[in-house]
Amino acid sequence: MLQHLKQIVFGANHRWWALSVAALATFMVTTDAGLLSISLPVVLAEFKADLATGGWLPFVYALVTGSLYLPCGRLSDLLGRKRTLSAGFVIYTATSLLAGFSQTIGQVIFFRGLQAAGSALMMANTFALVTALFAPAERGRAMGLSGGMISALGFVMGPALGGFITYTFGWRSVFYVSCCLGIIGLIGARFILLDDKPARAKRGEPFDYVGTATFAIGLTMLLLALTAGQKGLWQDPLVQAGFLLAALFIGGFVVWEARTPHPLLDLALFRIRLFAAGNIARLASFVSVSMNQLLMPFFLQLALGLDTFQSGLLVATASIGLGVLSPFTGYLSDRIGARLLSSAGLTLMAFAYFSLGRLDLDASRLDVALRLGFVGVGFGLFQTPNNNALMSSLPPDRLGVGSSFLSIVRSLGLSVGVATASAIVNAQLIAVSGRTSLDALRKVGAAENSAALLSAFLSGYHYACWTSAAICLIGAVAASLRATRPGDD
Repeated sequence: MLQHLKQIVFGANHRWWALSVAALATFMVTTDAGLLSISLPVVLAEFKADLATGGWLPFVYALVTGSLYLPCGRLSDLLGRKRTLSAGFVIYTATSLLAGFSQTIGQVIFFRGLQAAGSALMMANTFALVTALFAPAERGRAMGLSGGMISALGFVMGPALGGFITYTFGWRSVFYVSCCLGIIGLIGARFILLDDKPARAKRGEPFDYVGTATFAIGLTMLLLALTAGQKGLWQDPLVQAGFLLAALFIGGFVVWEARTPHPLLDLALFRIRLFAAGNIARLASFVSVSMNQLLMPFFLQLALGLDTFQSGLLVATASIGLGVLSPFTGYLSDRIGARLLSSAGLTLMAFAYFSLGRLDLDASRLDVALRLGFVGVGFGLFQTPNNNALMSSLPPDRLGVGSSFLSIVRSLGLSVGVATASAIVNAQLIAVSGRTSLDALRKVGAAENSAALLSAFLSGYHYACWTSAAICLIGAVAASLRATRPGDD
């Protein structure tokens, strides 16, 4: 029986079995945010903590993952995918269990930060693993399944699953479920993935600790400054000092990487036109997506008067196109290349955001759903072909770093998008309320100047949508300038 099972798993279709391990890692990470965000009010209530303290949970997760993606990708290239992915599952599983046993909100935040380290190890390997497993003729379809469809499923299921688990079993069970999934992933990684130890010369290369430290400090300063700035503190000396320190450390990181013989991030990768232009397009897509994710719930609940459940259902329509189209567009990108699909996807997203910027108080749910649906279709056309082209352009010994850089671009795009959207709306709100925070909108119904506040928000919302459209068009231009296929550069 055991021998027969080995023949099935390690036979001609082994790559698809191995893909299931990468898909599970993607599903765990993408559902994770939704699982916890929906249970956050219950967590804060149990520990009698305020919202500001609770905000550290998503922030510390973004901070740790953003800082560790690149080092984890480099470790993957030096030690092998199986080892680092297994380590990621171990850390994620253990810290999820410990977070479930937490007795204070401080412990939850601490273990959430450690959990992010496991997440970084997993996500630094997923794109690299698929690229290494599949030949170019099948790579797009595999990425569409494990990256696009599974990611969309995770984003949609996260809040719903988190709400059900929290309501039925309590918030601690959210972490226990993550722990169980991590155990399954670890078993899969250890017994399904083949050993892929690099050559001895490769394993003997020194790790770039200076590059790791300067990059982590620079990115931390940037995220801290963006987080404080979006609350209306752009002129604060500490925020401006944060941006200055971020520029200095990131600049120092670039200088060091250009000179060290064994860099954390090989800057020569950016001479690959497809890789450089594709990441510009990827950054544009996530900046625009993040702006919409921040402001759309406010628009639905404040402007249209919908409740949170109705708003959640409408927002989920943007993920349908991504989930449905990703496997198909991945397969298509294997046949015709990524340039046409990526450019068309970002152009369609630009059209969708422009039309969202024309919505007003008399908009129907169908109006919103159709426009969000176009966002999802455009994103579905863009993401998998672009990811496929990016990873296919890299040499085999840089797949881990390339995969991790894609995750960094995503995290940076989400942070920049939130800060940009907040700045645009806050500029309109301050003239009415004297406050530069979106929190002013949460009490708009009880405020005496609620009509003026709502009008200011709508104006800022429209400008933000049109800004998103312009950013997508810039990304479409970048996508169209690169070569059609990796070998065409």
